Amino acid sequence: MNRIFTDLRNMVRRNRVRLVCIGVVVTLLIIFLWPNMVISIRPGELGVLYSRFFGGTVLDRTYEEGIRVIQPWDIMYVYDVRVQEETQNIDVLTVDGLTINVQVSLRHQIIRDRLPTLHQNIGPNYRNKIVIPIMTSAVRQTISGYRPNDLYSTARQELQDQMLVDAIEEMGRIPIMIHGFVVKSITLPEVLRKAIEDKLVAEQNYLRYNYLLLEATQEAKRKAIEGQGIQLYQELVNKNMTPNFLRHEGIRATRDLAASPNAKIVVVGGRDGLPLILNTESQAAPASSSAPADGTEPAPAATAKAPAKSVPESEASTKAASQAAPQAAQQEASQGTPPASSAPEGIGLRAPDESIMDYIKRLDKTLLNPPQVQTPKQ
Repeated sequence: MNRIFTDLRNMVRRNRVRLVCIGVVVTLLIIFLWPNMVISIRPGELGVLYSRFFGGTVLDRTYEEGIRVIQPWDIMYVYDVRVQEETQNIDVLTVDGLTINVQVSLRHQIIRDRLPTLHQNIGPNYRNKIVIPIMTSAVRQTISGYRPNDLYSTARQELQDQMLVDAIEEMGRIPIMIHGFVVKSITLPEVLRKAIEDKLVAEQNYLRYNYLLLEATQEAKRKAIEGQGIQLYQELVNKNMTPNFLRHEGIRATRDLAASPNAKIVVVGGRDGLPLILNTESQAAPASSSAPADGTEPAPAATAKAPAKSVPESEASTKAASQAAPQAAQQEASQGTPPASSAPEGIGLRAPDESIMDYIKRLDKTLLNPPQVQTPKQ
């Protein structure tokens, strides 16, 4: 054993220079061939091996992500198999022969199982050989059937769907999956774009004016119906506006005021003991059916309501009544007679020791059950 080691040591000493040269050459070869021998496949990528001396492209196997060591004379082709997007600006002609610029994007992806076939038939430059020409052809074929105003307004989604169908048909048996077309922008000539915008604005203004006319017509109908309702309401109210009804409404309003918990000041000073704002003295009392005791002609009863539209007459009657009231009061005071009350028979003034609630109940009971007035026989 010692003899063998001794022989090896002697041989190394004799060939020291030669062994150093061989080591340097091998090291340089490894450094030079390392990129071709050790292949790093990153996430989302797939490798296809080309064997130079053993049948060419390996069709039944693909190499997943990771570190792969191959023969230095073989070649590993790495493809990105994730979804990719290709964007192009394409000049196309419309059905009218007008040139427009369309910016579109195509999303595509390599079918993983058929990557070796794609590499063998098309190669790594499949984007320029297949994807871009098919995208350009689909865009031109689709837009050639549309007018410029359709492209500018409402046909965007229809365009994208039709481009996708045309691209899938042209792709055929090529192992590339197309996920979709996206039309990012359509650029028309400035003159045509301005004309289309003016046309759309005019159409919207036309629709707006039609809506305003319809709204005005409906508003006129509404006001006419409202006026008829107000007129009918006024006729019914004027027909039933009797002194007893007004007194009943005044009693009900006074009762609501008395029952309210809020602080209030109510001025009660009319002949019927009602609040001044609800006083019915402005309404003329109905004519008495009995003749005067002195045998004179009875005065005609004043009308309960003034004409609805005669403003001067109502003002004149109000002024005359205001002038006649003091004279009548002075005459009655000189004669020593108490002032006459316009309340129905059985309703007196409120006694000093009578509460408001008791007085209201008495008024309500008397109005609901008025006494029968006997007319004198002729």
